[in-house]
Parts: sequence; C-alpha cells; structure tokens
Amino acid sequence: MKKCVTIAAAAVLAIWTASAQEGQKAGVYLGYDYVRFDSASHVSAFTANGGNAQFVFNFNHTIGAVADLGAVHNNNSNGIHADTTIANFLFGPRLTLGHRSRFKPYFQVLWGGVYATSSVPVLVNEANPDITGQPITARVGASQTAFAMTAGGGLDIRLGKQVSFRPIGLDYYMTRLQNLRTAGDNNQNNLRYSAGLTFWFGGEKAAPQPPQAHRQVQMKTCPDGSTVSPDAACPKQSFSMSLTAAPSELCPGETARLAPSFAGVSPTQLSYSSWSVDGQKVSQVGSYEFQSEGRAPGTYTVKLTAGGDAFNPASAETTITVREYRPPTGTVQASPAQIRAGDKSAVSSNFQGQCGGPIQAATYEASEGTMQGDQFDSSSMQWDASNNAEQRKSVTITAKAADNRSVGSANTAIEVVRAAVAIPVMSVRLPDVLFPAGNSRVNNCGKRILLEQLRAYYERDSSGTVVLVGHSSNDETNARLAQERASNAAAVITAGTGVCLSIPATQVQVSAPGADQNGVSYESGFCRSSVGPVGPNTDMRRVEVWFVPSGGQLPSSVTNAQSASTLSLGSRGCPK
Repeated sequence: MKKCVTIAAAAVLAIWTASAQEGQKAGVYLGYDYVRFDSASHVSAFTANGGNAQFVFNFNHTIGAVADLGAVHNNNSNGIHADTTIANFLFGPRLTLGHRSRFKPYFQVLWGGVYATSSVPVLVNEANPDITGQPITARVGASQTAFAMTAGGGLDIRLGKQVSFRPIGLDYYMTRLQNLRTAGDNNQNNLRYSAGLTFWFGGEKAAPQPPQAHRQVQMKTCPDGSTVSPDAACPKQSFSMSLTAAPSELCPGETARLAPSFAGVSPTQLSYSSWSVDGQKVSQVGSYEFQSEGRAPGTYTVKLTAGGDAFNPASAETTITVREYRPPTGTVQASPAQIRAGDKSAVSSNFQGQCGGPIQAATYEASEGTMQGDQFDSSSMQWDASNNAEQRKSVTITAKAADNRSVGSANTAIEVVRAAVAIPVMSVRLPDVLFPAGNSRVNNCGKRILLEQLRAYYERDSSGTVVLVGHSSNDETNARLAQERASNAAAVITAGTGVCLSIPATQVQVSAPGADQNGVSYESGFCRSSVGPVGPNTDMRRVEVWFVPSGGQLPSSVTNAQSASTLSLGSRGCPK
C-alpha cells in the first residue's frame, strides 16, 4: 500500500505542475467502478463494487497520460461469506478525440499491478458457543500482488470549462492472480464499467491586456490578403466549381459517378455539400453516384451546392440521360430477290437495339427450301408435277437476332420461278407391215399402211421422220431377211412416183434387229389375215412403222438405225 501512496503523490504533483504551465491541461477523475471477475478453476465468477481515481495529464489536445488507482470489494460470492478486496494501480497513454466538440470519446491502454486480499470465516469451537449462543469462529485470509492491465475507452461530456461527466467507461480488465487451488490457472479476463466526474485544471491563460493608453492593435491578415482587426471576421471568399458525370448516358441498372472540380479552394476547406436531382435533395456527403435503377427514361439535372465557414456557397450542375430499353429491330434483304427454281440467293440483315448489350449475329429460316448459313437454296422446293405451265412461289425468309434480353426478327420474300415444262413430242406408232414366212415383199395391205395412213401424218408434218424396224422369225434362215423387209418398206415411201408416196430418204431411218423384238408389242391392225394362216411366229415377221413429229425423239426401242439415204433404194422403185 505504501507503493500506491507514493504513486498517487507523484500523480498529484504532476497535475499540480501541469496546472501551472500554459498550454497544458490536467484533470482528476473520481467515479464508481463495477467489475465482473471471470471464473477460474474451482472459483465461480463474481461481481464487485467500488471506486477509482484517475489522474490525467494531456500533452496536447489528443495525446495524454493516465494514472488509474482504484479498489472494489465483495463480501459474498455465490453463498460463500468470503471478504474480498482488489485494488489496482495502472498507468499508460490515452487518445482523446473531438477537440472542438462537447463530446470527447477516448481510448486508453494501461499497465501495472493489482493487489488482492481475501478472508473466509472458520469454525473454531462449536461445542462452546459465545455469550450470544453462536459458535466461535475466526477469519483466515491471504493476499497477493500480481500484474494487471486494462484496454478500452469511454465518453466524456463537457458540462463546463472545468467539469466533464463520464456516463460510461468500459475496459477489458486482465489480472494474473494465482489460483490457490490450481496453480496453473493464473489469468483472469474481467470486465470493468465506470462512471463519474472529471475536474480539469490549468490550460492556456489569456494574455494580460496592456493599458488602454499604450495598447497597439495588431491587425489580422485574412486569406484573401486583406487585414482586419483581431476581433473582426475575415470576409468570405468566393470559389467556382464544375460538375461532370461519367458516363452521361445510362441504360437501366447502370450507375454514373459525379466528379466535381474546384477552382480557388481545396475540397478539404469546404464544410458542407448538398446534392439534388431535379431540385430534390438526395445526399449531403462529399461524393454522389447517380443510380438509374427505378428511374423513368429521360434527362435528369444533378446539382451540387458546397460552401464553408470562410467561403461563399457555390453550385454547379450537369445532366444525365437515362435511355429506355429497345429490343433488336432491323431489316433483311435477299440478292437476288427473284431466282429460278434450283438457284440460290444471298441473304443479309442489319439489326439495331438499345440497352440490351451486344446484338448477336443473325440466324435465318425459310418457309420453304433450305438455308445454308446466309444462302437460300431453292433446289429442295416442291412443285405441282401435273402443271407444266410456269409456276411461281413466294418464300418468306425470317432473320432473328438476340441481345442479352430478347430476340428481334425481320422478314423478306424471295420469288422462285419454275419455267414452263415443254410437253415432249411423242412418236406415233402405226400398224405393223406383215410378211409371210421367207418373204420380204410388201403386200397390198402393207402398202395401204405406208401410202395411206402414213401419208396423213407426213402431210400434216412434212419435216417429221419415219422409222422402219425390220424383224424376222427364229425359223427363218435368211439372215438378211429383216433388212430386206425394212428396205422394201422404205422404198415404197421414198423411191416411188405417182400414187406412191415420196418422202425424202434423209427423213427415213431404217433398223433391222432381226428376231430381237426389243420389247415392242405386235400391232397387226387390219392386215393380220393378209399373210395367210396365223402360225406360232407370225407376229415376228414384220416391220414396225413409226412417225416421229418435228422435235420428237426416236423411240427408245430403236437401235442401230441408219438413214435410208445410205441404202440403194432407187432401183427398187415403188413396188407393184
């Protein structure tokens, strides 16, 4: 305890010295303490009440030193009549904030020691009570000194120039008292609450006023260069500023940062600022971000007004445009826009949107035919096979392009034209010219076919071609019999005069496949009986007669045909 008295005396001496010095300030705090001591092995947690005194020495408005002396007491811990007193003597630095404010929060870390003493009643003689009838007891106690520290802070509220009220001081309170029952459990993590008053001494002293007759007024120089009397306020300065937004155009959900620029003042010299959007205040902090979310499309005016104790207020404004979302829209073109059936056309498109992000490359679809990338192919289109006239179809091409929110489309048409289909000119099959077995002479019935029926076709189309195909039966041994039959039939229509038909030999084709019928059926007409009784090979001994109109093609069954002009038919004349 002598050590505590010595420390307290030293603290009081320091305060007395500080109070006599200009520009320094010292204080004495007196207050109430409430401590919650943490439990240890075999010792339950308990609370204690008491008081403490703090001696404060401030080096300046922020940094100071503190001496903390106090004691708390408890006489009943969880039903045990233990008389416990714990005193602390701590020292360390303090950090105080709010120089110009009535409210001064502080933070401190203190180190030092703790002195603890505790005693409990012990039964001495239960058999012989005292004169009151109570058993005779005695108290057994122990004490120790150990390391301690606190870390925490509080709030001082200035009530006057010399007095401050502390409604709360809260510290982490660590002690290293030995647990007598368990030697290894020596650290206690406690909590201390305090409240009280601080009395301040010293501080800056006002300079003595010189006699009125001899006082010389020292003028004050203002920031703008002008001078005023010490008691007069300097005239407020003016400054200018500008305001920019980045970016100045926003899509829904985007943010613009407002950046002010100042001329004639530093932002740190300004004490207040006010932001407004279209005249409505939105913020009073130094920076502001314009949010487009939830705002209707349009142009907004953002204004900043700022000023300070030594500066006249100034303002600046800028505009920000919130754009509306527009889905992709565009056009699609086909080149060429009209093609023939089976041809291709190149397709291109152009899409634009707003506030939906990048627009992807367009894809194409066709109502008929196929799309291969950006090429339309009409070769797979279906047409009416029964209609040989010109046919036209309009194919719809749809282009689709997507942004991050939706898909836009555009259409165009391609006209596909299928040309008229020419009707093939068909060859005309006349009745066969028939021959008896082993004979190649054209009989009268055959002449009627060649000179009457064939004449009718030739007179209608004199540029047509006559095809004569000679055959022989398997039982005929003359290999040239089929050729002779076809040649004699050709002579009837090329070498004759008078009633005989005369067709230019260059318009007559002759073929002689012999016994090979080439799949052509037997066509006897009215001449079947002109060759005698019908035998098993009668239908093979014949000459096929065909008339091919202008532009027509030879029958597919005709092979190895040659022009009658290459044969010696003039000497045969028109057979009788």
